[in-house]
Amino acid sequence: MYKEIIRDIKLKLRLRMNGEASAFMRNRGLRYQLNYGLDAMAMRDLAAQYTPDATLAGLLWNESSRECKILATMIQPKDSFTPAMADEWLDACFTTELQEQLCFNLLQHLPFAPAKALEWIHAAGSERQSAGYSLLLRLILSGKPLPELNEARQLAETAIRSEHFQLQLQAGKFLERISTTD
Repeated sequence: MYKEIIRDIKLKLRLRMNGEASAFMRNRGLRYQLNYGLDAMAMRDLAAQYTPDATLAGLLWNESSRECKILATMIQPKDSFTPAMADEWLDACFTTELQEQLCFNLLQHLPFAPAKALEWIHAAGSERQSAGYSLLLRLILSGKPLPELNEARQLAETAIRSEHFQLQLQAGKFLERISTTD
């Protein structure tokens, strides 16, 4: 059954393929094994055709295409996604785009998101810290209640001096947003 659904999804992706967008992303350094070049609206339209399903989302997440991975973040049922799965999926994000899509489409809607974001900004790796700031920013923008952010602010002030560009960028965005909401 799932093989047929995935085959149907891949056919729909091929029919909507945007070669120019795919080439543009590739030229900008987004190296996916397979990239159909679909934009966010096309991805949302496609996701709306499927009922949230954890098995299907897991299978899509393990596919090699950009769009299958993004679609997985859209159809994963929120009530069955665990903190451990958040760590696993984040570890599989090999581009900043996937990391941001994971935060935007799925993680920001989960009850454990604030705790996970704070855990990640305290982590050792720059990629994980970057994801933590991205998730905190999503939570702030969506008006979710957050714990006291003084410690996160202090960590971000250090992170903006990191040698890791994405960490600098996400920490900077976070600092900019909380400075306008104070």
